[in-house]
Amino acid sequence: MKKIAIVAFLISSFYTNVNAQKYPYQNAKLSVEDRVTDLLSRMTLEEKVRQMDMYKGEFFKENEDFSKSKTKAKIGDLGVGAIHDIYPRSAKMINDLQKNVIKSNQWGIPALIMCEMLHGYLDEGSTAFPMNIGLGATWDTKLLEKVGKVIGSEARAHGVHFGLGPVLGIGREPRWGRVAETFGEDTYLAGELGLAMVNGMQGDTLASNSSIISEPKHFAVHSQPQAGGNSSPVIVGERTAREDFLASFEKVFTKGGALGTMCAYSELDGVPCAANHWLLTDVLRNEWGFKGIVVSDLGAIKYIQTTHYVADSPKESIRQAVEAGVDMQFYDFTNEFWQDTLIELVNEGKLSMEAIDRAAGGVLRLKFTLGLFENPYTEKGLIEARFHSQAHQDIALEAGRKSISLLKNKDNVLPLSKDLKTIAVIGPNANASRLGGYSVKNKVATTVLEGIKETVGSNTEVLYEEGVPLIIKGQIIPSKYLFTPDGKQNGLKGEYFNNRNVEGEPALTRIDDKLEFDWPWNPGEGVNDDDFSIRWTGTIKCDQSFDGWIGLSSDDGIRMWIDDVLVIDNWTKGATSIVTTPKKIEAGKSYNVRIEMWEGGWGARAHLRWNLEKINLQPAINIAKKADVAVVVIGESRELVEENRDVATLDLHGMQQELIEAIEATGTPVVCVLMNGRPLSINWINDNVPAILESWFPGEAGGSAVADVLFGDYNPGGRLPISFPKSVGQLPIYYNQKPSAIHRYVSESENPLYTFGYGLSYTTFEYSNLKLSSNSISKTGSLTVSVDVKNTGHYDGDEVVQLYINDIYSSVTTPKQTLKGFERVFIKKGETKHIEFTLAPEELAIWNRDMKRVVEPGEFKVMVGGNTKDVLSANFNVKE
Repeated sequence: MKKIAIVAFLISSFYTNVNAQKYPYQNAKLSVEDRVTDLLSRMTLEEKVRQMDMYKGEFFKENEDFSKSKTKAKIGDLGVGAIHDIYPRSAKMINDLQKNVIKSNQWGIPALIMCEMLHGYLDEGSTAFPMNIGLGATWDTKLLEKVGKVIGSEARAHGVHFGLGPVLGIGREPRWGRVAETFGEDTYLAGELGLAMVNGMQGDTLASNSSIISEPKHFAVHSQPQAGGNSSPVIVGERTAREDFLASFEKVFTKGGALGTMCAYSELDGVPCAANHWLLTDVLRNEWGFKGIVVSDLGAIKYIQTTHYVADSPKESIRQAVEAGVDMQFYDFTNEFWQDTLIELVNEGKLSMEAIDRAAGGVLRLKFTLGLFENPYTEKGLIEARFHSQAHQDIALEAGRKSISLLKNKDNVLPLSKDLKTIAVIGPNANASRLGGYSVKNKVATTVLEGIKETVGSNTEVLYEEGVPLIIKGQIIPSKYLFTPDGKQNGLKGEYFNNRNVEGEPALTRIDDKLEFDWPWNPGEGVNDDDFSIRWTGTIKCDQSFDGWIGLSSDDGIRMWIDDVLVIDNWTKGATSIVTTPKKIEAGKSYNVRIEMWEGGWGARAHLRWNLEKINLQPAINIAKKADVAVVVIGESRELVEENRDVATLDLHGMQQELIEAIEATGTPVVCVLMNGRPLSINWINDNVPAILESWFPGEAGGSAVADVLFGDYNPGGRLPISFPKSVGQLPIYYNQKPSAIHRYVSESENPLYTFGYGLSYTTFEYSNLKLSSNSISKTGSLTVSVDVKNTGHYDGDEVVQLYINDIYSSVTTPKQTLKGFERVFIKKGETKHIEFTLAPEELAIWNRDMKRVVEPGEFKVMVGGNTKDVLSANFNVKE
């Protein structure tokens, strides 16, 4: 470490000598605000709007090395505000970039480096934690702070300063594909876990080489879209917005000091969030005192015109966004168009310099706060010393274990013996790495199959069969069965257009030998990264007959004609893992095919498939019959639950239900392990399978964590952060709905399958001695709630002690039960722990009829227990 310190000193000394202090902003002894004010006063309009812009990392490097020529061609001598998607692989690369950026602008302003880090710093080799909904299931603030610290320290070691995350949306729409990114359905739980993660990421000081700026998102009320459609309207009033959705954000900004946020795509009560002055200025800045920056979600500013239709041009969209409070674009427009438009708007008097200074000043404030003007470089050797260390891996395993919830354990089937003679491990997720969306690049997690093999005794035989694929995609149609329109060569003719409408002259024409494309950016030279379309034409001719289907897999809109008949039309919907049409193929017969697709942003996929080979359950059934127990691992993957992966049903996808029914029918005891990102309607499994584990997407050590729970090396203590509906017809069905929300159906229960806060253990806990420090407090007073919890079973284990309140009569409607405290505590068998909570005005306040946050006098009920149902209760009064 001495070498690292010496290198850091030499770098800092070099930087100080090169940039000798001439102006007040260079004086580190001055306050950040004074330095921002001084530097802004010296900058031109062009320099200021440059600070308001985000550039793609590809503009600054060649392979993994810094490119001086590309950088100069892109940014000239005005410097750069922020760079995203660069993911430095070495200290030299990012230090060379920073040195060049600093020298290339007259004020020596360094670059702000931004990267994705939802549940792990996104680049290769990073520590990968459970998907956020799994982190929510831990109910463990101490753990979340450790997770945040790992993420921040691994990122900062790479010279990264700004992390996109965590997501603080309240997940009350499980059909929505991004529900997996949330901490669950409850405002208090999300706020406390989010605060802990932000504290970990930002550390004690942002100038530390292990701290980064956290950017909670998506601001705001993005997480309950109509019908679960990503970016669909959110129709709630101000009171609901404030109480249920904004409170978690307020906590991380006011208590955690988070200095970034990302405004949402969606509209809130008719106003797009990216153009919402009330949200981004009145609330965020004026009420909460936010001093950070607001970054648009990718394309959100553009959508003000193209999706919401509240602006008639890109220029007006930009004006509305910046005036409302957006400080930086996220690839909405080209860098040149964004900056030129801002300058035009100011020169035309349509946008104030005050708005520009707010935005540019916000970016500069972050750079001063991070200490980048004193030391913009990362230390040589820091990546190797810190990256994916054993200590970080241990935290990933801890998080994986703590995220697992035991949902059913009839007749104590679990834990399993390690000395079983034969174990069958079955299912599409049994030997698959399932990390979830926005996960560490190219990371392969420990699978459940691997975890079981590592855990059981040497005399145990472990058999494996996939059973069914998670998504029945068939097979890619090989090039030998595809022919160009003239029939002279294999493949399909592809015409690529720089618009969404397959119109005009193609920007690129080529022969694609087969359709198996997954493009992160543009599909070919001369074609846009976004907003392009493609037409493929030709024929299909097979050498054998079959009766099955032909299908398309796409990330955006797609359609297909066979023999001039439109057989697949997913043009407006887009985003599908596979959509099929029945087709009987005759050997040797040619079928004319035309396929069209459009891409709207952030990657594209185009696959042409058929099901020449059929699914066979028999091998899985055979090994189940031979086994003492069958562990069936089913659920989802990021193809089914991620951004733009919304669903209309919460039932198991594909043939997974048929698989587990067939395995149960063998008579072999079955343990079901769920690996998924949203709550699933597993009614049949709950009724028929004796043991069920919910593991979510449990991170890089997930398979080991699941095996530790299955065989009793770890006693599961996770609690559900979100309710499990029995069907989508019950939605919404989160636990703390208003008293008038009564689910009365002709043929469905009014209760969820599993409620928020639910989870079993291999041991049992007994609650006693619930006490309040006072039976009456003032409106500004607080009281202490205490309870004793005893482990009355035969295993040591974790209990999650949950405190709920009910404001019995109030001026506006309130839920009968709302979480206001929790603690995950380890209790040895036979041991009793004394737990205390404090209820302060913050927990008791509501937004009254005058839209003021107040504690109203009256009677309150306190409920404490290990779930929402089995509780001890007591009452107290708030006096006038």
